[in-house]
Amino acid sequence: MKKIIFFISLLILSIYSINVNAKDTVISMNKYKEETFNYINDSYDIEGKKDGKIVGGTILFKKETDEDIADYRVIVVKYNKDNKIEWKYIYTNVTGNYIDSLNYTYDSNGKIDGYLVTMHNSLEESITNFVKLSLDGKFVSEKALALDDKTVISKVKETFTPEGIIDGYIAIGNSSSSGYLLKLDRDLNVVWSRQYQDFKVSDVEKVIKDNNIVGYVVVRKANSANTVELIRFNTFGEEPVVIKNDLAEENVYHLEEAIDGFIIYGDTTEVKLKSGNTSYYLINYNSNNENYWETIGDVSINKERIIKLLPIKKNNQLKEYLLTYSTGGTDTNLEVVKIGLDGEIKNKIKKIQDEYYSIKDFMFENDILYLVGQINCPKDDTCEYDSNSLLLVSDEEKVIEVKDNDSRNILIVTGIFIIMIVGTVIYRRKKLNTSK
Repeated sequence: MKKIIFFISLLILSIYSINVNAKDTVISMNKYKEETFNYINDSYDIEGKKDGKIVGGTILFKKETDEDIADYRVIVVKYNKDNKIEWKYIYTNVTGNYIDSLNYTYDSNGKIDGYLVTMHNSLEESITNFVKLSLDGKFVSEKALALDDKTVISKVKETFTPEGIIDGYIAIGNSSSSGYLLKLDRDLNVVWSRQYQDFKVSDVEKVIKDNNIVGYVVVRKANSANTVELIRFNTFGEEPVVIKNDLAEENVYHLEEAIDGFIIYGDTTEVKLKSGNTSYYLINYNSNNENYWETIGDVSINKERIIKLLPIKKNNQLKEYLLTYSTGGTDTNLEVVKIGLDGEIKNKIKKIQDEYYSIKDFMFENDILYLVGQINCPKDDTCEYDSNSLLLVSDEEKVIEVKDNDSRNILIVTGIFIIMIVGTVIYRRKKLNTSK
């Protein structure tokens, strides 16, 4: 009898398990008082082969006393395939710099020949600098953005020809009074710039049709009104078309590429959940500005933490997406789910307890997740450092989750099964005692 109950209990625990743990490797520089990694990309050797990961962030380089001016510096770190630091680059020309983007630079043939670090200075005139590094982490050149206003660039994305050859970058930036949309060539010269008075631009994405860039779409907010708009422009930043002008000011909005058109995603309260009142949404607008498909999540999320959609490509062809978010409530977890090109929510591939993690960016390669951000010191603990940089390498494993209805049904069926077994055993024992 005891053996039977033991095996039944083991079965219940196995069924009710919500996660098969994957192997997680936490890596941190653990050298500076404050460290944050904001971006991660593949790194390349001179032959154009991937040879590790490149991460970019900001560190508190030096601060002896509380009265000293905080000396923040931009840092770029190359990790090899064994997740060991191969080289580090720290920008030391002036203090007070923060990283805004991490991209690649290209030669005249469109081949990757280095890394492009976009940064702004917070202590002086808040101008943007583009710094080019070689593939082995050496300083190559530096270029300041020459605009009429002191504008901080917040996002840079490569743009390509239909043949897949880079022809430059699209970027957005903001000054104290205006938003900017800029087209740069491969050498970071401004091809054209568009200034939008009394607006702040928060995101930008390419509009695709038949592998061609047919325009750009931005999310922008009016300075003088509580209005958030989704605006499309042509390839010269002209002829604006308002796709949606009633976006809620308190919500988070991001843009990502699609096979046809673009995707806007973020958080929404227009969903009924058992716990919490905010989930994620994705909308694919096609190249004709029509709502092609829409997906709304069924899990509560924390809008104050990361919500990021990552396009997964094979041979430069978009195949699916990965969406990462942090769950809401007291028990917060970082979750990563696969989403099809039609918006179908597929399987969940990762679930990580992230109480002390602040994830900023992630990528996925060969069934391995790479997440970067920050490890924060617990409030009730004393740490040598306020915050450490984080590179989290996580092998993909199946995440087995049992929904509430399913778990209730399992418990009911299992309970009936146990009662039947116990009843049978008792009945047989009574029968044996009676026969004696």
